Amino acid sequence: MNIDFPYFWRLINKQKLSMATTKITVNNNGSLKLEGDFEIVDRNGVPYGLAGREIVSLCRCGNSQNKPFCDGSHKGHFEHDATAFDLPPKKTV
Repeated sequence: MNIDFPYFWRLINKQKLSMATTKITVNNNGSLKLEGDFEIVDRNGVPYGLAGREIVSLCRCGNSQNKPFCDGSHKGHFEHDATAFDLPPKKTV
C-alpha cells in the first residue's frame, strides 16, 4: 500500500484546525468564562439558547438569579484566588 504522506499530514492538520475549541478561564472571585465553540446543555441534554454568543460566564458562587449563568451577584460575597495547579495522577482500576 502506497501512502501519500504529505497529503496525510495535511489532512491531519486540517482536522486539527476544524476541531471545536473552547477556552475556560477561572476568574478570581467570580465566574467561569467560556470562550469559543461550545454547547451548554441541561441534565436532560437539552441545549440552552445562547443566541449566537461565543463568550458566556457561568456562576460558581450559587447566588446568581440567572443560573447557570453569572449575573454578577458574587461581587463581595465570593472569594477564590484562581491559581492553576496540577491534579494528582488519574486513578486506574
